[in-house]
Amino acid sequence: MIRRLSVKDFAILKELEVSFDEGLTVITGETGAGKSLILKSLSVLLGAKGEKTFVRSGAERSVLELEIESGSKNFFRRLLSKTGRTRSFHNEEPCSESDYKKRSQSIADFHGQNEQQLIMNPDNHIDYLDNFLKENKNLAKIDILYEDLKNIDLEIRSTQKKIENASTRKELLDFQINEIESIDPKKDEDLSLSKEFKRLKNIEDTISTLKNINLTLNESDHSIYKQLSSAISNLERLSRFDEKLTPFVNEIQDASQSIQESSVGLLQYVQNLDGEDNNLGQIEERLHGIEMLKRKYGGTIDYVLQYLEEAYVELKEMQGLDKKYSNLIERKNSLVKEFQNLSEELHSKRKNIAKKISKQIIQEMSNLNMPNAVFEIRIFQKSKKNSPVIFENENVEINPKGFDIVEFYLSANPGESPKPLVKIASGGETSRIMLAIKTVLKDFDPVSTLIFDEIDSGISGDAAEKVGQALLKLSKDKQVFCITHLPQIASKAKNHLYVYKKVSKSKTRVSAKYLNEKDKINAIAELYGNNPEAYASISTTKGSPSETYG
Repeated sequence: MIRRLSVKDFAILKELEVSFDEGLTVITGETGAGKSLILKSLSVLLGAKGEKTFVRSGAERSVLELEIESGSKNFFRRLLSKTGRTRSFHNEEPCSESDYKKRSQSIADFHGQNEQQLIMNPDNHIDYLDNFLKENKNLAKIDILYEDLKNIDLEIRSTQKKIENASTRKELLDFQINEIESIDPKKDEDLSLSKEFKRLKNIEDTISTLKNINLTLNESDHSIYKQLSSAISNLERLSRFDEKLTPFVNEIQDASQSIQESSVGLLQYVQNLDGEDNNLGQIEERLHGIEMLKRKYGGTIDYVLQYLEEAYVELKEMQGLDKKYSNLIERKNSLVKEFQNLSEELHSKRKNIAKKISKQIIQEMSNLNMPNAVFEIRIFQKSKKNSPVIFENENVEINPKGFDIVEFYLSANPGESPKPLVKIASGGETSRIMLAIKTVLKDFDPVSTLIFDEIDSGISGDAAEKVGQALLKLSKDKQVFCITHLPQIASKAKNHLYVYKKVSKSKTRVSAKYLNEKDKINAIAELYGNNPEAYASISTTKGSPSETYG
């Protein structure tokens, strides 16, 4: 519900603040007093396009604020710059234009300004119908089934593609598995083989060098062993005269023995090398094979082994593709059957309730002096080739709400064929049609505030009385605003907002105030008699706290 409107520097309004109450509020005043400007400012606050021409002459910007009460208070604010820029805020949070419209669009419906009517969007018509039906449980099921069908179609297409590529892919996987398994690399084998390869590649140099070392150590005439033996003999001789040399004898004897043992070990090692099978070629070949696998499958033996494991998994999955595809088709058929059954059931219920609603709206339009008006809720389907759902022997497009498309059609005059609601002309006739529709659908309409402009255009007398009664009835469940020039409508209002111009210090201001009971009577009397004096009496009445100026 709209609680407060604040306007500053908007068109001819310098400053205006108006509070609103629940129920029916009528807005009256002389032609040109500024009534429509109040609705226009509301329209801009609720998402209509803001234009630089709205900025009051001499001002830098227009400031529009709206306070909404819906469980908790919400504040909407828009700043219109004379440069053409519009800035929007919700609860002081800056919003993009699209986000702002989303947040504000369900607050109010304007009748007479089609761009802000939810009901003028055919996409919303099915929701009005379904809200009337109260089939939330089945609608939720259909929505889930629709998403399941979309997902399973994606999986089926993916599986089909895999099957189509399976033959070529299987051939490749078999080759790769055989290639890896034929070499059968072991973890870190490349490292150990590289060491062995280097050793074998240098074996002749190793043997030659070791033999030379052995000669130096023990076998040549001037070997270290023989020189140490000579040194030992001399030290033993000298130690007979100097006992302090004895430890050196022992140490050199130990060294001599070690050299002899090393010489024997080296000789044995050389003999073993001479008798060793040189498989250098085999090692080189295996290293080449392992390096080839590493280049093709990841750079390391670990990656090669990982690829082998993954190839086995993919091959196993591939072998089960046909079965998987068959299971998916079976699952899809089951989903389609369930979706179709629920959608057909919902379609039947929609048809029945559509007739009931149409009759009620036609009756309401008749009550509003439109006895020849025709209203239809048309339910149809859109054909789609290869759709899995068939209705009345035709493949039909599906959506999250089944396969139905709902749109409101009407004809206001005799002899005219019904046309889509969105294509009807604006004005008083349209506003009365909207009043009839809103009256019937009021319990299922998410919008809490309804604003009617020009609803009394072209009517008077009994028709005006009926429109007033309908607005009053609607206002028991909704907050309703209405600009009117008819006393029959004004007299039904709970709240009467009077808009007028006031001259002060050679400047004209737009003023607005709520009328007390006495002033209400004067205002309604003036509407009956077109009495300028009554206007003057109301305009000069003093002392209303709700009086504001623009």
